[in-house]
Amino acid sequence: MADRVFCAVRDGEFACSRCGHPLYPGVGRVCPGPRTGLGDMVAAGLSAVGITPERVSAVIGGPCGCEERKEALNDWGRDHLGIG
Repeated sequence: MADRVFCAVRDGEFACSRCGHPLYPGVGRVCPGPRTGLGDMVAAGLSAVGITPERVSAVIGGPCGCEERKEALNDWGRDHLGIG
């Protein structure tokens, strides 16, 4: 079993600095780790139905740019939807 890591808080903040979950005074919480972003969720869904970066690259004959799009979706989801 992996070691349990508790959520960490920086001075003046009320959320875990690793996972972003809200924290309350005097309440310890096991940190689940970083939240999955919107781009990560989309990539996992596409991969589940067989659409992988390798296959896309093979079809288009070059780099697919999937990683850049995934990061852009992660940023957008975090900024606009609070996901990740």
